[in-house]
Amino acid sequence: MASALRIMMLDIPSPSMAGESVELMCSYDLENDKLYSIKWYKNGYEFYRYVPRDWPQAQYLAMPGIKVDLSRSDKMSVYLQNVNLSTSGKYRCEISAEAPSFNTAAAEDYLVINVLPSEGPRISTGGGQTAYLPGELVVANCTSAKSKPGAYLNFTINEEPVGADHTVEYSTTLHADGLETSSLSLRFKAQEKHFVTTSGHMTLRCTSTISRLYKIKNEAQLILYNKNDKLQQQSGLHIMNSENLSQ
Repeated sequence: MASALRIMMLDIPSPSMAGESVELMCSYDLENDKLYSIKWYKNGYEFYRYVPRDWPQAQYLAMPGIKVDLSRSDKMSVYLQNVNLSTSGKYRCEISAEAPSFNTAAAEDYLVINVLPSEGPRISTGGGQTAYLPGELVVANCTSAKSKPGAYLNFTINEEPVGADHTVEYSTTLHADGLETSSLSLRFKAQEKHFVTTSGHMTLRCTSTISRLYKIKNEAQLILYNKNDKLQQQSGLHIMNSENLSQ
């Protein structure tokens, strides 16, 4: 019976975070063949090869956005160091057998690189108003720091979710470096109940979520005071990593 060289599994850990090292794995079954070479391509261009008969056996072909750790790469996997946005693309693993069969097998998949924001989102009120009376219109805006993909934003008032009828989501801004910024506006009338809290003030919170897989959350908090009390703003970065939680 003829041999049937085949790829058993192609593992491309996507999405991955910028700055991480990423292992691309390609497991295969040679059947009755002998391995001649394994080659890796990004967007159609070869960047790594492993040839048992060559010396060195593992070789890296320079390519922008890709830095291969040859000390950890072999005939089954290739390690990419310090990945960045330009590392994203379509990756192809190609296996070739020696004579007499010269069989080949290939598989491909996409690698997406996410970039975390360098800081938390920023929240502000229209006109920089410092205090509100019941019945007054409150207009607040939340803008995320640059990231990839763009952040999903949402507001809460005193820890209570805000309905979609009180928010306006603006188009994502795409920057020259490929990163994105998101903006969300909140409009509602202040009510007496908003100030009936243990602290005596109203708290607006904007949460920025990056990537469903990692559940990265950034938060900004805005404290609004009744009557002549001053407005205070606190902005911070809080990152919560789930264990590969998918939805």
